[in-house]
Amino acid sequence: MTVIASTALVGCGTRKIAVFPEAKTIKAMTPQEVTRKSECQFVGTHTITKAHPNNVSRELKNVTYQKGGNRYFISKVLSTIKSKPTGVVAELYSCDLTTGEGTPSSPTATINDNSRTTLIPGAHAVRAISFAEIENNLCKVLGTYTVPKTHPKNIEPELANQSYMMGGNRYHITKIISTRGSQPTSVIADVYRCKHQSVHF
Repeated sequence: MTVIASTALVGCGTRKIAVFPEAKTIKAMTPQEVTRKSECQFVGTHTITKAHPNNVSRELKNVTYQKGGNRYFISKVLSTIKSKPTGVVAELYSCDLTTGEGTPSSPTATINDNSRTTLIPGAHAVRAISFAEIENNLCKVLGTYTVPKTHPKNIEPELANQSYMMGGNRYHITKIISTRGSQPTSVIADVYRCKHQSVHF
């Protein structure tokens, strides 16, 4: 799967997240699809802790696309502004759009040793947060991200890509959900925006 990097749309006010061209057809499940979501292929979850209301659906579209899905379902609303969600927990699915049934395969449903996550342009500078950055209060938490079960070598590229897409440049793994031997295959991480010389504010 070819991943095209998103470019921020900068204007007056809030920084908008650009939607990948391939992700523009992705949308929230309809009520009918929700009743049949068990027939769709589950590809992961995504948590947005705080975002502008206009960016919630944009981020969910991009993440769903990156995970090989085409539908998302907001299972929990964490916060709102004027009744519009700013923080959510979403389930991501790959559905057969003609029948509503799950597609036969998904790149993240099982661990595929031949599948590797490629860094999107701009994500190469993203890395794990350092203790010095934490101690010096140089960083701001942007949200959290759950990497569904994948090959151990995909964990860091997945975190780098998602951190960059959320406007961050650092991440910190807070919980290891599953492992293969001693290597993590699924994690939860906080995403940060940290000040350093190579980043312009």
